This record gives sequence, C-alpha cells and structure tokens, in this order.
Amino acid sequence: MLKLFTIITLLSFHHLVTTQAAGKCRFNEKHFNNFTLEIVNNTLYLDMVTPTTISRGLKVLMDVQISLDKRKSYQRLFAYVLDICAVVSSVKSSMFKSWFQSILERGNFMTNCPVPPGHYFLHNWKLDSQLVPHYLMVGDYRVFCHFFYGKHKSIHEDFVLDMDIYAVMKAA
Repeated sequence: MLKLFTIITLLSFHHLVTTQAAGKCRFNEKHFNNFTLEIVNNTLYLDMVTPTTISRGLKVLMDVQISLDKRKSYQRLFAYVLDICAVVSSVKSSMFKSWFQSILERGNFMTNCPVPPGHYFLHNWKLDSQLVPHYLMVGDYRVFCHFFYGKHKSIHEDFVLDMDIYAVMKAA
C-alpha cells in the first residue's frame, strides 16, 4: 500500500512536467472503505481509509511506459514487482526508498508493517526534481500500479488496488 505513493511520484516530475497529469484508480472494498486520488497543477492529493490491517506480503507491480507518438501507444520502459513492507522498512537506499522518504513529509503514512486500520493521506505533494531518474526522456508517460497479495495472475491473487497515472514530461 505504501509503495503506491512512491509510484505516483512519476507524475509530478516537479518543474519538468506540464499541467497535463491525470490519474484514476480502482480498489477492492475489502481493503479500502475509500480511496481517492487527485492531481491538481502537478500536485498530488490522496486519501484512503483502510478497514483492516495491511499486513506483510502486499506487493505492487509497477509498470512504467512511455509514448513517443501521437497515437498514445505505450512501450514499457521498466516494470518491477516490489514488496511494499520490504521497501518501507529497508535501511538500504534506493530510488523507491527516496520517493517514500519524500512522501513522508506531506502525509501520515506508517514507516513499518503491519499498518493498522485508519485514515491515511498525502496532501499538497510534488516530487522533487532531484528524485527523478536522469535516464527518463521527454515524452508522455503512463505508470500503472497493480497492488495485490499472493501470486500475481494466479487464482491465489487477492486484488487490492489498481492505479493508472498519466503525465507529460517536457524539457525544462
């Protein structure tokens, strides 16, 4: 769950992104009473209410894609399956850990697992341009995040949340 916020970071790109950012989400009511994602002027607002404990084992498939043509067909740049609790509780530095640290400044997220039921938020947050990977080029981006428990694409998968985020990165 906490990883989803780090994924959203790609839509801000601080001074590199135009105001053309959008997002949509779909959630499992077993895991969330409410999940709201809003992007206004490259600023992210997120509110969620969890009725149950978010336990260890929550994973996210993060798929970052780019479109280099006008037809909006996207090509995968990279995709990762990440264990949310491992990233959040890790002492090792990584791109994902840096994103999460940035998010902690504007939200009330837990820094360990399990996460008790409650209301969690991220308000008025923009990604610092220093946290944007230098290898990302100008273009239209789609970041798809699929959160789940169990084994991805199996009968044992327990769907938690899907987020689709679109952003345009232009040269400064």
